[in-house]
Amino acid sequence: MRIALGSVMHESNTFSPLKTSLDDFRQQQPWIYCLMCALLFDEDVIRHHRARRTELGGMLEAAEILNMQPVGTISATAVPSGPITAEAFSFFEENLTGRIKQQGPLDGVLLALHGAAVAETVDDVEGRLLERIRDIVGADVPIGITLDHHANVTRKMVENADFMIGYRTHPHVDQHDIGKKAAEILALLIRSNVKPVTVMKKLPMLLPGESSPVPRQRLVEKLKEIEADPEVLTASFFIGFPFADIDEVGPCSLVVAKHDESLAASPADELARLMWDMRDQFSLPTVSVEQAIQELPDTWDAPEIFVDMGDCSYAGAAGDVPFFLDALLRHEVKDAVIAAVLDKDAVDRCIQAGVGARLTLEIGGKLDRINGTPVRADGTVQFISDGKYRGRDFYLSEVDVDIGPAVVFNTQGIDVILVTRRITTYDPALLRSMNIEPSSKRVIVLKGGLLNQVTYGKIAGRIRPFNSPGFANWDFSKKTYKKIPRPVYPLDQEGIRS
Repeated sequence: MRIALGSVMHESNTFSPLKTSLDDFRQQQPWIYCLMCALLFDEDVIRHHRARRTELGGMLEAAEILNMQPVGTISATAVPSGPITAEAFSFFEENLTGRIKQQGPLDGVLLALHGAAVAETVDDVEGRLLERIRDIVGADVPIGITLDHHANVTRKMVENADFMIGYRTHPHVDQHDIGKKAAEILALLIRSNVKPVTVMKKLPMLLPGESSPVPRQRLVEKLKEIEADPEVLTASFFIGFPFADIDEVGPCSLVVAKHDESLAASPADELARLMWDMRDQFSLPTVSVEQAIQELPDTWDAPEIFVDMGDCSYAGAAGDVPFFLDALLRHEVKDAVIAAVLDKDAVDRCIQAGVGARLTLEIGGKLDRINGTPVRADGTVQFISDGKYRGRDFYLSEVDVDIGPAVVFNTQGIDVILVTRRITTYDPALLRSMNIEPSSKRVIVLKGGLLNQVTYGKIAGRIRPFNSPGFANWDFSKKTYKKIPRPVYPLDQEGIRS
């Protein structure tokens, strides 16, 4: 069995003006999708992902067991940001479809996609790619895809893929398992006369990407119940990616049955109803930064973690909003560290001045000028780094990390880590590489999401999420949606049909 294997992954925040170019995909990513690398072709796709904890790694592991011959096409990812440029999308469309066409007769196609990619010229990137591939391989060659938990699943995706399966964990730690399961289903389809039927139920909701684990646990249990039926191939729920202003944004339930549509429709309805009934439970409880600062203990044994979710780079935010720096300075909070603020100009000035130098910087607010303005701060250059250290990637595997030149600038008892690339900060090794012991701090501000609960769980006294300013802020009423269907929860309280 010859199967084409590939991946094009991007989470596109359409509210961000920072467009995602082809160069962004070519640049090796040191952080969230580290093992996905940047841009690979043909046999390099197979060599890189074999024995990795990625979706493609899981597919390859299962393919070997099932005597499937994988053929590499393309593997690409970039840091979540604004829409993919027209040039970059055209490159991926032609390279992925062209390589599949060149392979000649195939028994199947298996792709690791994200599900929330948007290009300047195409709102439904995954649907467009799948449509092109279906035209090439024909109706009888099965196509299977894996999707991120935050996929905005579209009708075109459902029409052109024989099945799809999404992550079930958040933080995402099951990509390898999902990839392996996808390969097993594809092998079944190739070897049998099963013609799967997919039923998707879209819900008129916008849910925060960083959501409570309570409703998610109930949904996972429901998936297990649905999949206990031997006629069901797989079932998934998707939270959706609310920062994409597109017509088919939002959560959905999805069930794939072996033959009979009715066997998929009923459980898909039940799953969708459960999601709708729990719609008020997905948001994380948050407080204002002023309240959190007032509640800081005078003495501490472990740091309080403030999670800056609104300016989280891996939800497409800029990473340079100095909201917490301003708040900590105003309230005279000492023994704090902020990881990290993207500001290449400030880094360059600190490196030029040298360790120990005192200077005044205008920090942040240079990329995202909508949600923040630069903060003027007097301080001292504490540490200069080349950005290279041994850390952990998004799959929590040890890797060599390179975030580029970075510095620590101390202002009024606050260590501000300034960086030259958009990074995530979930790994305590980042702070230690900057000569900062995280357990010694009173407050640690991390621009990130729920993965911090895993990586900082043994260090933190308390971890507090904030719906802070930035392109990833989930106060949807503050966003100017133009394309999403209305009415929609929570923006509209009347006229919504579940």
